[in-house]
This record gives sequence, C-alpha cells and structure tokens, in this order.
Amino acid sequence: MSTPLIFKFGGASVKDAASVKNVAKIIALFAQRPMVVVVSAMGKMTNAFEEVVGHWSTNELGLAREKIGAIREYHFTIIEALFADSTLVKAEVQELIDQLSKGVDKMECSYSEAYDYIVHHGELISTKIIAAYVGIETPTVWQDTRLLIHTDAQFRRATVHWEETTQAILKRIVPGKVNVVQGFIGASSTGKPTTLGREGSDYTGAVFAFCLGADSLTIWKDVPGMLNADPKTFQNTTKIDRLPFNEAIELAFYGASIIHPKTIQPLKKKGIPLHIKSFVDPTAQGTIIGGVDRAIPEVPNFILKKNQALLQLKTKDLAFIAEHHLSAIYQLFADHGVVVNLMRNTATKAVFCINHDAIIIPKVVAELTGSFDLELESDVALLTIRHYRKEDEQKETQGLEILLEQRTPDVVQFVFKRF
Repeated sequence: MSTPLIFKFGGASVKDAASVKNVAKIIALFAQRPMVVVVSAMGKMTNAFEEVVGHWSTNELGLAREKIGAIREYHFTIIEALFADSTLVKAEVQELIDQLSKGVDKMECSYSEAYDYIVHHGELISTKIIAAYVGIETPTVWQDTRLLIHTDAQFRRATVHWEETTQAILKRIVPGKVNVVQGFIGASSTGKPTTLGREGSDYTGAVFAFCLGADSLTIWKDVPGMLNADPKTFQNTTKIDRLPFNEAIELAFYGASIIHPKTIQPLKKKGIPLHIKSFVDPTAQGTIIGGVDRAIPEVPNFILKKNQALLQLKTKDLAFIAEHHLSAIYQLFADHGVVVNLMRNTATKAVFCINHDAIIIPKVVAELTGSFDLELESDVALLTIRHYRKEDEQKETQGLEILLEQRTPDVVQFVFKRF
C-alpha cells in the first residue's frame, strides 16, 4: 500500500461553495492514493468564533447567540449551494451549533478553556461539509481529530503528546479512503478540546505526516508558492522555489504567515519535504521546503506583524532589571499565553514587543503594575527583514516613527508607530 498523501486546506480555500468544489477537484486528481485531508474553519470563521468568545467573556450572551446565528446561516448558505438534498448535512451541522449554544450558556471556566471550546467548532463544522461533499464522488471518512491528536491541557497553545497521538492515528486512519480531519485542534487526557495555536492547521498537517511517515506534506494556498513577502502588504514580491528546513524555521519564527512556527520541526526530523502549492493552479510547481542547503533564489524576506503592543517595564525602586525580574515576567507571559516577538533589556528597563490580545493584555498589565512602573504603546507594528540590504531597509522604513530597533548580521527588526 502506498504512503498516504497529506493535504492541508486553509480557510481561504474553503470560503464558499465554489471553493469547496475546487478542493474536491484537487482531491480527485490524486484519487488513486490514500489521503489525509486537513481542513481549517471556512473563510474568516475563526474570527467569527472569536467574537463569540469575546461576547461570552463580557457576559453578553445575547450577542453571543446572535453571532452563532450568523455563523449558522453562513454555513447553511454554503451547504444549500453544494447539495441537491442538504437535509443530512444540515442536521449534522445543526447538532454542532446546538452543542455550541448550550456550552456558551453554561460554561464556567477560564478564558483560554472557553476559547478552545468555542473556536474549535469552526473546524468541526467545516470538515462535516467537506467530507460530505467529497464523499459524493470519492470514498471518504470524517475523522474526529479530538480522538487522534492527544495534547496536554494548556489551552490555546497545547503541546502534542507524540506517542499517544501516533498510536491513535495509526489505529484510526482508514487506508483506502480520503480521511477528512480538523486542523488546529486536539484534546486533553480528560477529553477537553484544545487548540494548537492560531493558524495551527499547518502544524496539524505536519503531525499527521510525521506519525504516518508520509512522503510529503502539501499546504494549498491562494498564492503560487512561498513568497519573500506578503503580496497584500509589499510590492514586487518574489517566489521562492526551494528553501532549506532551517531557513523556513527562521522565517516562521519571525512570523512569516505562510507557515506556522511549529510546522517544520517534525518534518525536518524525518526529512519529509513540505510543498506549498496554489489551489488556483494546482499543477504549478509551487515551493518545496527541504532537500537543499540554500534558498533558490536568495532574496531578502520581509515580515510585517500588525496588532502589536510595546510594553516597557522598570523596577519601582530603579534597581537593575535582574534575572529574577525577567523570570517572573516570562512566567506571567507563559501563564497567560502572551507571545513575545522581540525583547530588549538595559540596566533598568525591559522592553517587549508582544501580540496585542485585547482580552489578555489588560490582565497582564494589571498584574505587572504592582511590581513595575510600566508604559504600554498599543498601536504599533513590527517589521522584520531577514537577509536585509541597506536599500531595502531604507525603503521600507522611510517616514516611519521607529520606537525600537534591533539587528543581528542576518536580521533587522523595527517596532514602529502605526498611522
């Protein structure tokens, strides 16, 4: 039996009925191979579910129910456009919607646990629809990733338990069919749903590729491959044809949106190449990560992270910032799931550029205020240029109000005030 193909389709590739039909056509091109298809929530649905979380956290349950109703209608519209008889699929999706509504009404738990419970329904719903539609032409089975990917109980950033996960995947994946699985999610030892971090469906694909010893992992995108910058933000981007694993890890670490930071490590460990291909032009070459020593072509890479905050901390007694201060700060960040994208400390000050989570950051600031004098600049962005050239650096920073700059021989980063 041939090794299963591992495909991952993100939200943009399943945003409407036409997109779902296109995914089914791509899968049909490889119908002779067993397959695991990892699917994200449809379109921008993760954002919609996060709005439900926000309403739950402020006890605005009426608004939460309204948003759930809008989510239901979005999916039902897609279902009606896909199926001549939509009764069964609608019933399955309605069951998940009812489960979500009851949970929102009754939940008494931490914000992070509630987040995972609410948001993971996006993947459950999308995969029900995809599996049903692909199954019209191709033997397909819907799999519950909560039974396959075993994690700890660190909600919103769960760690995979590899041995239990490998055993579950090998036991449950059906060799002769297309196995449709949810990206981004797993479950703790007590069965509570967990998530692997925002945009974690790529990582899910890598987990399945690793556990099944796959020949490759293919991530299907709305771009022709991996570009040296996001074309929505930067002009004159260049497609990278080949990229070493280590370079991909570095770019992911700094926030390259096309790959989740954890995706590359399990692939590198087994030498499994990662293909990034276009779902618009599925026969085009795309980008291959792995199997080379240098990027082809070698070009600067530009990464812009918006929605950042710059947090500056000083000790109240003006003492030096020492190791025990930094240890306490990082422990607090870890406890709340704060992502640090850049850090610098001087004798009396520590400065952090962090993801600006509107729910979490005020709680963290409140806890830090007792021990530190602090300043929070909330409306900032972080620009990273890897393999920078002076002319690129000057062009991209012209006119910006730079708040913090940090550089190494390979990487320069600028935190700047957004305007």
